[in-house]
Amino acid sequence: MKFNKSLFWCLGTAACVGLLMTVVGRAASAETSTQMKKQRNGELTEQYGNTQVIFHKATYQLFSHKKHVIGVGLDCDACHPDIFHKKRGAARAAGDYNMQSLEKGKYCGACHNGDEAFGVTDKKDCITCHGSNMQPPTKIVWKKPNKAAFDHKAHIEDVGLECNDCHYKIFSMKIGAAQANGDFTMASFKKGKYCGACHNGDEAFDAQSRCDSCHFVPTKKIVFTKPVKTVVFDHKIHVGKGKILCETCHKDVFVMGSGVLAGLETFRSDDPVAKRKHLEELHEKLCGTCHNSDQAFGFQTRCTVCHIGVKGLKLMQTGPGNGKALSGADR
Repeated sequence: MKFNKSLFWCLGTAACVGLLMTVVGRAASAETSTQMKKQRNGELTEQYGNTQVIFHKATYQLFSHKKHVIGVGLDCDACHPDIFHKKRGAARAAGDYNMQSLEKGKYCGACHNGDEAFGVTDKKDCITCHGSNMQPPTKIVWKKPNKAAFDHKAHIEDVGLECNDCHYKIFSMKIGAAQANGDFTMASFKKGKYCGACHNGDEAFDAQSRCDSCHFVPTKKIVFTKPVKTVVFDHKIHVGKGKILCETCHKDVFVMGSGVLAGLETFRSDDPVAKRKHLEELHEKLCGTCHNSDQAFGFQTRCTVCHIGVKGLKLMQTGPGNGKALSGADR
């Protein structure tokens, strides 16, 4: 009887200890798991003693450390520092991180040469790194600072340019990057930046000419409210019917931008002579550069062709078949 009691006591103690260890083990495991999640947002792939190999998802799906280190078995010094500096963005900052360099055996091309690993020239392999067959969009349309289009097909297929002729030295390969810089303007083009790197009049037509190759001609009538009220302008008549080039006006006469004339305040005077003088000077500076009775009807004649007045504006906006006009601020 004494033996049975002792056995029962030992078994009971062991069971309690085992249960306690299970609870503690689970708590410790949960705590470790929580600590790991807090410590890193990655996947623990290997562990050698206290050394852990953590896989982090790349910012861009271009290169996978997991595939090269864990999958292929490369050591860190296989690439660092002889091929790549161990610093994010260092290759791109060098200015030659492009397919041309890779084809010459630099950067990824040191191994991806068709012998040690798949090459960088076969189009079927593009998807391996880039996630797609790297076919550029047929056409890109920028909305700021002015609406303009770029045709990849015309530049690649017709002209014969390669992707790295523009990327990354001239343009980042990212939608909206040029617009975000704040200097994606004709003034920058004139200095040889962006499109102006080639469109300089030597390699390709000057960016300051042939505007309609890239820009869209407004289809709606424009109504200016300053410096004179309710003056209407129709691009369709001037560009379509009159065959006038965009640069005829948008170089020296009008800046190609919405609401530019809104900065000119309406002239007010009770002196009819001063008022007439001001209007003549204003017309000669703007529309009067062509409307001088030689190239087109004089600005002192046929006034109601452009100056439609408040009633004319209302009729134009609501009349049948005319549609709604653009105001100077809405262009």
